[in-house]
Formats: sequence, structure tokens, C-alpha cells
Amino acid sequence: MLEFLFTAILVAIPTFIYILIVSSIDRFEKEPMRYLIGAFLWGAIPAVVAGIILQLILQVPVELIFGGKSVGGQLVSAAVNAPVTEEILKGAAVAVIYLWRKREFDGWVDGIVYGAIAGFGFAYVENILYLFNTPNWEEWWKLFFLRVVIFGFMHGFWTSLTGIGFGLARHMQDIFKKILVISGGLIAAIFVHLLHNGALLLAKSSGGATIFVAAGNYGFLAALLISLGFIAAHHDHEILKTYLREEVPKIISPKDYHELCSTTANALARFHITPKEKRHFIQAAAELAQKKMQLIKFGDEGGNKAEIMRLREELKRQSSQR
Repeated sequence: MLEFLFTAILVAIPTFIYILIVSSIDRFEKEPMRYLIGAFLWGAIPAVVAGIILQLILQVPVELIFGGKSVGGQLVSAAVNAPVTEEILKGAAVAVIYLWRKREFDGWVDGIVYGAIAGFGFAYVENILYLFNTPNWEEWWKLFFLRVVIFGFMHGFWTSLTGIGFGLARHMQDIFKKILVISGGLIAAIFVHLLHNGALLLAKSSGGATIFVAAGNYGFLAALLISLGFIAAHHDHEILKTYLREEVPKIISPKDYHELCSTTANALARFHITPKEKRHFIQAAAELAQKKMQLIKFGDEGGNKAEIMRLREELKRQSSQR
């Protein structure tokens, strides 16, 4: 029992850090905590349980065809069955939010956040199960370093690709295009997951050569998401400049507008380096810009007009107190 608790606590620390890093990409409208928790729990419980059941069922025909211990059977199970079942199940968390809480799903940035957090939830429980079944502490630490530290981001990376697909679909009207980009995101997630599992499984028989494939796969995904982070920051900056301009000077002073459109000021606020009152002002202004953009793109959709009025009053109140 103590070993299990120790494992659960130690795995939770880097998992929490990974969640903070991914969440920082979303500078506007921080996602409701209940949805983030829901995505994490979906990945941690239903996705893990259903994944185990489905893979046990799929293992039966694999063993009949390839045999229980064959390399072919192991390859199909680890590099095909696992990626397909796990990415569909984790991606279901993103699908639920997209379909039933669309107002909280603004685009591909939200897709990255929801997808990654569902992936981290899955990885959290999966890592605990793997670590708890190690024969000794030496193997425990080796596996911890490999799964939680070195490849700790992987499940989040993979499912974020599915999230990007849903996020791109959010801005499309054509149902065929929606299905195409969502399917494309899911297929991409399955493919890079398959590539990772297959490379690690074949590492021994290839003399370690396929480790470079796994490392390259990881590096590519990391570079992709870092690049998307910079793109998101630039996009957010343009939204502020465009949609807050007409709020000057009635709602926002020219000086505040200049500060709000400063990349440095927003970065400091995002990482909680500015005073609390200023962070709240920046957040309210950013939400106003986002809601105005949503009103133009999606219409009133659940009260965008009322929310814009509320945020304007909030900014007036905060301006009078500053």
C-alpha cells in the first residue's frame, strides 16, 4: 500500500508540471476548471479501464493468428491495438466537450489543452500501474525515469493532435470538412503513437537503432507544439489589437490599450509575475476581445452579447479602481 501511495504521489508531481506547461498556451479565456478536471479524469479512469478491456478482447485473435509470444503478435498488440484503442478513447474526452460544451471550445488551442490533459490523465494511471508491477526498486527508478521523465509528455502530445482536429473543425461549416479534419487529427495521433510503440518494441532486435526513431518522433512532436505555442501567442496578440481598438477611450484608456497589446506585459501576466489586480484587468480585457471575435464568427451562441456587456462593465469598474 505504501509503495502504491509513494508511486501515485511521485508520478503526480511531473504530471502536474506538464499540465501547467500545456495550459500556459491558452492565454485567453482559461478553460473552466471542471472541464479540465473532467478531461483528466476521463483519461485516467474510463479510458484506461475501457482500453484494458478492449485490448484483452483484441488480444484473442492476435494470439490465434500469430501465437502468444511471437514478435508479430507483440508488434500488433503494442503498435496497432494499443494506439488505436487508446487514442480513440482519450479523444472521446475532447469529443464530449466539443459536442456538448461547444461554447467552451474556441479553436485548436483549446483542442491542444483538452486533448493533452486527457492524455496526461491516461498516462498518470498507466504509469502507476506499470511502476507498481516492477520487481524491485532499481527497475522502478529506471522505468520512472523512462516513462515519466523522458517520455512523460507523449500521451499528452498524441491526444493533442486529435484536439487540434476538433479545434480546426470548430471554424468550419461544411460537415464533410469537419469529419475530414477530425479524422485527420485522430489518424495523426494513432500514427505517432504507433511509431513510438513500434520503435521501442523493436529496439532490442534492431540493436537499438529504432530508439532513434522514437527520439525523432518525440523531438518532432515537441518542436511542433512549441511552434504552435508561438503561433498561438502571435494570434492572441493580433486579436487584442484588433478587437480592443474600438474600446478606446470609453472602456480602455489609450495607455492601457498600449500595455494590453504589449507581448511582454501579457507574458508576465500569464506567468503571474505582474500584480494580481493588473492580471485581472488583462484577463478581463483578453476575454472581451475573445468574446467579440466569437460574436462575429459564431453569433450570439449562448450569450456572447451579454458576456461582452458584462466584461465592459467589469473593465470600467477595474479602471476606476486602478
